Amino acid sequence: MNKLISHFLIVLLIGFAQSAAASNSGQPQMFLQTQSPKGFKETVKIFKEEVKKGKWSILNVTNLSGILSSKGYTLHPVLIFDVCSGKYSAKILAKDEYRFVTPLMPCRTSIYKTSKGKVFISRLNAHAMAPMFDPGLADIMLKSSDEIEAIISKTISRLNKYNKILK
Repeated sequence: MNKLISHFLIVLLIGFAQSAAASNSGQPQMFLQTQSPKGFKETVKIFKEEVKKGKWSILNVTNLSGILSSKGYTLHPVLIFDVCSGKYSAKILAKDEYRFVTPLMPCRTSIYKTSKGKVFISRLNAHAMAPMFDPGLADIMLKSSDEIEAIISKTISRLNKYNKILK
């Protein structure tokens, strides 16, 4: 088990370092980003609504830019959402041999604004990581990821419709 955890952490760290290069080389990226067609506040509002509609929970929202602002740093908005589905979390937590992935729980999704005013939704690419795990755990990760992707897709779709109405 310790060997598997060590392997996982090494692969994860390498993935962080290679994520930017992967997007240019056709290799799977460790992170996925989707640009929003609307502003920060609208994106956050619709994302929260879609999480609720998808029967997921937002356990916590970390205002990273706000925290750092209180320390004297001026940054563009960054919110990190800890989203959870009990039907997937319970399956992972029920097995001792799956609990080593708890540092990845709950699923984290961020919404941030760039210095050029673009808004993105970012998250870990579970499909790129799943092959590293045993089939049972990989299946849970993939199903969970697919639901998060559907939530993000519905968020973007609603924001696009909102954009068309305004035009």
